[in-house]
Amino acid sequence: MKLDTSKVEFSKTDVKNNLKIPSTLTPELSYLIGIHVGDGTMNIYRRKDGFNGYPIGYSGHLIDEKEFHIRMIKPLFKKLFNKSIRIRFDRRKNHSCINSYVNSKGIITFFNRVIGLPLGSKRDIHIPEIIKQSSKKIKKEFIKGIGDTEFSLVFKKRYKNKHYYPVISFSTQSKNLQKDIIEILTELGFNLWYISEYPTSRNGKPLFTNQINLNGVGNLNLWMKEIGFNSTKHLTKYNVWKKYGVCPSKTNILQRQKILKGEIDINSFKGL
Repeated sequence: MKLDTSKVEFSKTDVKNNLKIPSTLTPELSYLIGIHVGDGTMNIYRRKDGFNGYPIGYSGHLIDEKEFHIRMIKPLFKKLFNKSIRIRFDRRKNHSCINSYVNSKGIITFFNRVIGLPLGSKRDIHIPEIIKQSSKKIKKEFIKGIGDTEFSLVFKKRYKNKHYYPVISFSTQSKNLQKDIIEILTELGFNLWYISEYPTSRNGKPLFTNQINLNGVGNLNLWMKEIGFNSTKHLTKYNVWKKYGVCPSKTNILQRQKILKGEIDINSFKGL
């Protein structure tokens, strides 16, 4: 799909650094849009001195998502925009997060005016119309992007005493986003369970969320066939389960990599 980039504005820094803007909606761009809808933030900060800020950022767990930021997010920005993204590691106690960020008037106006991504709050965000009107391939890449950042893959005990039963789940404050994702997943043949405006809390404050669950082996197999994961956080869980038929809960990516290499005995985990 051709994109109308006439509304994109470039700063002097963008021009100096030879920023480029995609002219077509490719699978890679759709994937990045999914990442942004799942985990991205952006806004325009206007200052009195005329030096405005155009920050775009992504955050994740320092251990579980470090490789994803370095191996996926950083190269995507370089390839699509010729822009080097900065990565910061926050190793303070009780933080342990990774932040990837970039400042660009050209990218932020492209995301906002061409793609339709909102500035500021994403409370009522929905899937951009250009994604919803595109091919299945484009939709799948979008779902993969949001899946890598905001979906979870867990293995529950269910009827046994081990973590064998796969559940792919998603939770959002946006009912619009839940509705849009349900439509795409249904189109792709998934058997979903979902609930809207489910009462919960965060930091002691009441919160309503909209959830989607893809339960069972059939849904997981269909996900891996039609969509898949790029996130090593998810892939290591899947590969451990594929190899052993179970995946211990509360393990991190480093532990799962060692399990797969045979450096840690999977039976050493309690409550397997």
